[in-house]
Amino acid sequence: MIRKKGAKVFFILGLLFLFACTPATQSSSIEGAYAGCYGDDPQMVTATFAAFAPVSSETAPYHPGEEIDIQVDLVNQNTQDIDDGNAKIKLTGDAAVSSIFSGAEVKSTSTTLYAIDPETCLTDTSEVEIGPLKYQGEITTQISKEITGLYCYEAPVVVKAFLYFTDDSANIGDNLPSGSNPPSSVQVTKIEQNPVDVDRESNTAQLRLKLYLENVGTGTIVENLDSCFEYRDASYQEEFSLSVDGAYTIECPDTVKLSRAEKLDVVTCKVTGIDVSNLGSQPSEMTITLSNFAYEDTIPSTTIWLEP
Repeated sequence: MIRKKGAKVFFILGLLFLFACTPATQSSSIEGAYAGCYGDDPQMVTATFAAFAPVSSETAPYHPGEEIDIQVDLVNQNTQDIDDGNAKIKLTGDAAVSSIFSGAEVKSTSTTLYAIDPETCLTDTSEVEIGPLKYQGEITTQISKEITGLYCYEAPVVVKAFLYFTDDSANIGDNLPSGSNPPSSVQVTKIEQNPVDVDRESNTAQLRLKLYLENVGTGTIVENLDSCFEYRDASYQEEFSLSVDGAYTIECPDTVKLSRAEKLDVVTCKVTGIDVSNLGSQPSEMTITLSNFAYEDTIPSTTIWLEP
């Protein structure tokens, strides 16, 4: 019995010795500024046709001359309000052709799209009425029509990322933890940074980093709100402005131009004026602002029925 106890004590001491001698790996507990409410949905603003406008079915269709109410519900999932007038809606397809339907027009929001509450995750729905529409064709039998549309909004994207002012690559942690991007189809999808490059003779230091910027959504980045709903040919390239702020001066290109195929751009930035006496493994916040663009996307379609 004594030998068994001695063996257990020796075994436990051995484990403690092994744990004490194992090199510690850096684990990042950093959480992004927008972590919490947003899940996997990258959209800043969502748009849907209201369930009751339009509303029809094969058994309850619209009739000739009857007004067809159209309402679009907009929800802002960002933590910043979008001012009134900074979102537009347009019907497309048959609904926008005056010889088929009358009453369609481009509408701007007349109220603020209020931000999501980051504590309760509650959102506010803004209702935009378009129409009402009237069918202009002749109906000889029951038919269905698909109501389609686009929406477009303008708001800057503010990304909260991190830099590590260290000359040891082992001390570079997560530059872009989950939740660094707000809900947005335009995002910083990756950051790569070098260790600080120290010039001991001049007692100066700098570092370089790469920002991967991408349109991860299904919509299109357009020049501004006035440019929404315009025709664009295959040569069109999406672009927007970039500014980066941090503890030290960060020099980046002013304009980002995404590739046509991948909808991606990789830009190189340089951080200068780093204090050589203040290097370490602690993260330092960096704010990346993507601006001077509007985002145009599709409203999921709905179907209406008409009969003579």
